Amino acid sequence: MATKDVVRVGFVGVGGVARWAHLGHLSKWENVKLAGFCDVNKEAAGKAAEEFKGKAYSDAKTMFKNEELDAVYVCLPPFAHEEQEVLAAESKLAIFVEKPLCTTLEKAQEINAAVKKNKVVSAVGYNWRACSITKKAQELMKGKTVSAAYGWWVGGMPGVAWWRNQKMSGGQLNEQTTHVVDIARYLIGGKVTSVFAVGAKGIANKKVDKHDIHDNSIALITFDTGAVVSIGSGHLTSQGYRVGIDFILDDLTITHNNGELKVRHTKGEEIHLNANKPYEEEDRAFIEAVQKNKPESVYCTYADAFETHRVTMAANESMETGKPVTL
Repeated sequence: MATKDVVRVGFVGVGGVARWAHLGHLSKWENVKLAGFCDVNKEAAGKAAEEFKGKAYSDAKTMFKNEELDAVYVCLPPFAHEEQEVLAAESKLAIFVEKPLCTTLEKAQEINAAVKKNKVVSAVGYNWRACSITKKAQELMKGKTVSAAYGWWVGGMPGVAWWRNQKMSGGQLNEQTTHVVDIARYLIGGKVTSVFAVGAKGIANKKVDKHDIHDNSIALITFDTGAVVSIGSGHLTSQGYRVGIDFILDDLTITHNNGELKVRHTKGEEIHLNANKPYEEEDRAFIEAVQKNKPESVYCTYADAFETHRVTMAANESMETGKPVTL
C-alpha cells in the first residue's frame, strides 16, 4: 500500500482529553487533515468544526459514511463506548482509542474482535509507554529480573460526576490506575496469571452524592515471569498526590512516575527527567502507522491494551467476589 501524503482524521468526542491531549498539535501537522468532529454535544462539535475547519456531526455512523476518513480518534468517557469503534473498524478506519477502553470486559472483547477481523491499524492512549524515560527504563532493565513492583495512584477526586459511579467509570483502578497497570505489564513483560484485589468503602459515599466506587483498593497481580505486583488506588487524599511504580530488580530499584525516572543502586541514586511530549509522541507513531500501513509502529495496539483491561476487570471482579481471578 502506498504511503499517504495526508491522513484524514475524524474525532468522536471533542471535549476533555481530545482537546488538551490531541487536537492542539494534530491541527498543526502538515500530514494530518482534521475533517470531522462528532459529539453528542452539538455545540461542542460545531465549535471544534469551526475552529479546525472540518464538519460537525452528532452521529458517528453518519460521519463515517459522509467523510472520506483514514482514521478516527475515539475520546469518550468510559461509559460512552458503544458502537463507535466497531463501526469504525467495519468502515476500515484506523482507530486511536483513549484509555480506558470501556467499563466491561464484554464490550472490549467485541471491539477487539472487530479490530482483528477487519485488520485495521489500532492504538490506545497509554501515553506512559511513549515517555522518553520509559525507553531509558527498558535499557536499564534489559536482561534483569523484576522480583516485585509496588505501584500507586493516590490523590484527590476528579470533579466530574460520572467518575465516582462504578457503572459509568469502572472505578478508579479502571479509569486512572490503569496507567500504572499498563506500564507494569509493558516493562515487566510476560503474562499476568492471576489477580486478587480488595477494596474499602464507607467514607466518600457519606460525603459525596452518588458515590459508589471504592474509596481505596489494593490489587495483587502475579506474572508468569515470577514477578509479584501490588498496586494501590485511592482518591481521598486532601493533601499531596502520589502516582508511580517502584520496580524491584536484582541489583537496582527503578521508580517511574510519568515525569521522571529515579534509579537507585549500590553507587547511589540518579534521576532522569522525561524529555519528550508523550501525547505528541504516541500521536506521531499512530499517524505514521496509518500513513505507511505499519500497525506495529504504534506504542500500544488495541489487542495489547485489551490485556491491560483484562487485568483491571479481573480486579473489579475480585473485589466483588472476594476471590482471586485466574487469567
